[in-house]
Amino acid sequence: MELPPAWQRPDPLRGLEAVPWNDLSDGRGTARGVDELLRRVTDEDPDVRATALDGLVARLLPEDTVSEASAFAVPFLAELGANYKVAPDARDRVIFLLAALALAGCGFTEDGKRTWRRWNAVGRELPRLSPDWVTQTRYAVAKAAPKVFESLSNAEVACVVALATAVPEVVPTQTAHVVWGIAHGASRQASAVLVDAAAVAHHLVQGQESDHWALLGAAQDHPDLLRAYEDEEFPPNQPGDLTMALMGYRLAFRAAYGEESAEGQPGY
Repeated sequence: MELPPAWQRPDPLRGLEAVPWNDLSDGRGTARGVDELLRRVTDEDPDVRATALDGLVARLLPEDTVSEASAFAVPFLAELGANYKVAPDARDRVIFLLAALALAGCGFTEDGKRTWRRWNAVGRELPRLSPDWVTQTRYAVAKAAPKVFESLSNAEVACVVALATAVPEVVPTQTAHVVWGIAHGASRQASAVLVDAAAVAHHLVQGQESDHWALLGAAQDHPDLLRAYEDEEFPPNQPGDLTMALMGYRLAFRAAYGEESAEGQPGY
């Protein structure tokens, strides 16, 4: 019997040693050690994996900020997320990190300062200081995400829903069908929160308008989301589809890890 795609993938960290991590920046200094954290994600010890994943979040997405190291780490994170030889607890967290990187609100500049995502009065995104790691990191995630979707094509899991909300433009047909099924109650294992997250992902994958009423509908059963939206806690003039994606990510993360664990994630 042929193995599923995720079992057929090669070594997820092939080529890791060819990246000059010591010469890259994580925004606050050299990216030295990021490669070792990536290696530890595959460790047999769950405590080692958990510590490594905490370290990757701290190095690649501190305070919702991406850097040169973030962009260079994305291909390896995607391979880890697409490979069933990686323990499920680590694989799921890696995929959530990929989604969070794609939704990052700001990036580091060459001198270690931050440049935020901003929009003008008509919702057009304003340019950021160079190098624009926000755009480059999101592009890297969108480019790498299809291999995750392909490998987990039938998986009814929150991390896939989160990634679909972050890069809906690259979601393949099979994953879109799975997301639709969760959103419409076809999954027996999905919680009510995951159903709501999948409904957001389906909305974005279908390219539906994320207007005021759509956003209210997404948040209506979640007082904290509704309060944040009504109190205008999101950046001024932020497009509705990005606000919707942040809501969807927040719901998917909560479905996987609970309310308390979700603090500090994108959209909170």
